Amino acid sequence: MTELPDFNDPSLPTIVVGHPAIVNFRGEEVPVPPLLLEEAMKELDRLENELDRGEISSETGKRLLRQVYDVVDRVGEVVSPGMSCHSGCSACCRVMVATTASEAALIDERMKRGREEERLVWKQGIENRNALLESLSSRTIPPSDLTTFKGLVDTCEMYEHENQPCPFLGADRLCQIYEERPLLCRICWVLTDPADCLPGEGPPVKFRTRVFEKAHALCGAISATHFGDDRVSPIPYWFRSDG
Repeated sequence: MTELPDFNDPSLPTIVVGHPAIVNFRGEEVPVPPLLLEEAMKELDRLENELDRGEISSETGKRLLRQVYDVVDRVGEVVSPGMSCHSGCSACCRVMVATTASEAALIDERMKRGREEERLVWKQGIENRNALLESLSSRTIPPSDLTTFKGLVDTCEMYEHENQPCPFLGADRLCQIYEERPLLCRICWVLTDPADCLPGEGPPVKFRTRVFEKAHALCGAISATHFGDDRVSPIPYWFRSDG
C-alpha cells in the first residue's frame, strides 16, 4: 500500500493538472485522468473567452454558470469513489458557504419551482439563519460586513460553532436544491476521515485541482459581468427580507 501523505501538509489540498492520482485516508489511490483535467481546463478557458465576448445579461450569466458547474461535476464524478463524502453525511452543510450573485440567482430559480410548503420552510429557515448571522457579525469590532470575503472570514468560525444546518438541508439530511447547489458545495471533496468534518475536529483535507480554482474565479467574473455584482455572501444573506 502506498505510504500515506502528511495530511497536515498545506500543499496537499491543491493537486495540479497532470497529477496521476490522489490518496485518501484509507491509503487507496484514486486515478485522476490527466486528459480529463486538461479538457476541463480547456472548457473553462473557452467559457472565460465567451464571458469576455458574449451578450451581457442575467440569463447569459446563469447559462455560463451552469456550464461551469457541469465541468466541475464531471471531475467530481471521477474522483468521488475515493472521497470520504457520502449521501446523507451533511457535515459540510453546517459551514458558512460563500456564494456569488449568479449562484444566488440559480438558487432563487430553484426556490420558485418548489412546492408551497417547501418554500414556507425555506423562508423560515433563511430568516432564522440571517438573524443568527446578523447577531454574530455584530460581535466583531467593527461589525463584519457579510457582503465581503473578509467579513465572512471574520464571522465564519463563530457561525460554524453554532452547528446550524443550511436552510435547504432536509430532514433526511439531503440537499433539497442539489441541482442548483453553489460551487463550494460541489467541490467539497474530503480526503481525510469523515470524523475530521465534525465540529471541533479536523480540519479535513479536501481534494482541489486547478479546475476548481479556475471555476471559482469564473463564478466571480460571471457575477461581476452579468449581474453587476462582485459581492460574496453566505447563502441565506442573499435572501434577506430587506433586500
